[in-house]
Amino acid sequence: MAAKRGRAGQSIVEFALVLPLMLIMLLAIVDLARIYTTMMSVESAAREAADYGTTLGAGKWQDGAPMLATVTEMERRACVAASDLPDYADPDNDPQTGGCTNPSFTYCVTSASGGSCLPYDPNVGCEDPLRPTPCAVTVTLTHDFHLLAPVNFEFMGVTYGLPSTLTFSRDSTFAMTDIDVAPGP
Repeated sequence: MAAKRGRAGQSIVEFALVLPLMLIMLLAIVDLARIYTTMMSVESAAREAADYGTTLGAGKWQDGAPMLATVTEMERRACVAASDLPDYADPDNDPQTGGCTNPSFTYCVTSASGGSCLPYDPNVGCEDPLRPTPCAVTVTLTHDFHLLAPVNFEFMGVTYGLPSTLTFSRDSTFAMTDIDVAPGP
């Protein structure tokens, strides 16, 4: 009987030694899953905004009110698509109005194939639906993600492991389309 009690005590001690490692591994798995789904959601939100900026496109980029309305709607769509993210931040607490701060929203327009992405310039002529090389809109969303259990430690002034906050930056590029324009003769 005493031998049986000793083995039970040994099992409890072994379990007490292994339990913290198992919990750390479980939290790491949960955090990795959260990281993956957050990255996919940020990319999807960027895709949603870029798609809106280019679909039925060139007329949306006329200088003035049409372009401003397009950019505002792109940002609103990105915020709505990203509103379920962990650490989502919106000063108005209403994703329908746009203006979220986490993720942050930026866009640029490429006017030629292989060209650099710059803020929109109305002199480039992207509003021309018959342009030989269509302009492209790139939306970039940057999201700060906080881990549940940061796995890091400092040793002799050097930090090892994962930081407590990760920053994801995802972009999506679409070419402007004008599907409602009739083909020329």
